[in-house]
Amino acid sequence: MPAEDQGDVFLRNRGAVLDALLSDPALGSSGGGTVAGRPASAAAPGHEPDPELMASIAASAAAASPSSSPPRRRESSASERINALLSGQSPDSGTHSSLGSEYAGVPASRLREAAADDPPRTETSSGAQRLPDQPGRRGGPEQLARDLATQLRKPKVALGVAAALAVLLVFILVVTGGEDKQPDQLQVLTQPAPTEPAPAPPGPEPGSVIVPESAKSQCPPGGTDAMDAFSGEPGKAWSCARAYQVDGQIMRIDLGKTYEIESIAIVPGWDHVGTDGVDQWAKYRTVSRVSYQFDDKDDTVYTQETLDQRTLVETRIEPPVQASEIVLTVLESNGSSSVNTTAISSIVITGR
Repeated sequence: MPAEDQGDVFLRNRGAVLDALLSDPALGSSGGGTVAGRPASAAAPGHEPDPELMASIAASAAAASPSSSPPRRRESSASERINALLSGQSPDSGTHSSLGSEYAGVPASRLREAAADDPPRTETSSGAQRLPDQPGRRGGPEQLARDLATQLRKPKVALGVAAALAVLLVFILVVTGGEDKQPDQLQVLTQPAPTEPAPAPPGPEPGSVIVPESAKSQCPPGGTDAMDAFSGEPGKAWSCARAYQVDGQIMRIDLGKTYEIESIAIVPGWDHVGTDGVDQWAKYRTVSRVSYQFDDKDDTVYTQETLDQRTLVETRIEPPVQASEIVLTVLESNGSSSVNTTAISSIVITGR
């Protein structure tokens, strides 16, 4: 036999070996000495059966005679018997042939070697796949910090982080206006205890009514005495007709001494209703505008609009003037054109 691997010799001559095995009466008829319709003498293409190998196979087949081994069950198929022989086992469950032990171990050992090589690779790959899932390999905060520092050393990552920080800074400056807004400080103002106001200095006592010493007027005939305006009696009034139907009647009031004049008031008409029911207000003209001239050093003059009111119309003298004589002049009167006489019911002068 050439110095080659026995497994290779077996594979090259597998056709002849199978024909010899299947032709043995103990293994059952193969149907005319053929395998799957192939002639029994067929061998591997390009190879002739080795005579020494064929003799060894025949001796092994003769050893497994029907007398030394129990009859095989006919129910098993030829393919099962072939597989048993190839795996190094006898067709019977308890018997091993020398051929099986000699040649069948070669392919079986190769299969076992392949099976022994595959599990470590599978475990290695599966272990590599499970590596990220192992809690011990995830790392804690220190590992995360190291990874972050490693990423920040990259130029692109560092530029991206710097740009984000710049945008954030600009946004903060725009929102806050760039000024530190200090919280408003509450100012606590302590108000001093209220004090009672000082009493106002006593003012001058209000003036009293001044009764003049005399009052005179130059009027056409038919008028009344000027002092009737100071009498305070109802039904009395000073009346004076207009000369040539022109206003300008004058009354000179002599106070008798110098007074501080504060006010002058008049009733600009004849305010009286007679016993016969006749109203004197309509029978005389009313004084619409009047002037008062004082004999002080400045010859002060006050003018008053009465608006023809049927009441006491007062003229305040502010500041008060020092005078002893007052000249009253009727500047304008109002009434029917058929009435020519103007009347003043009352004149009141106050001062001290």
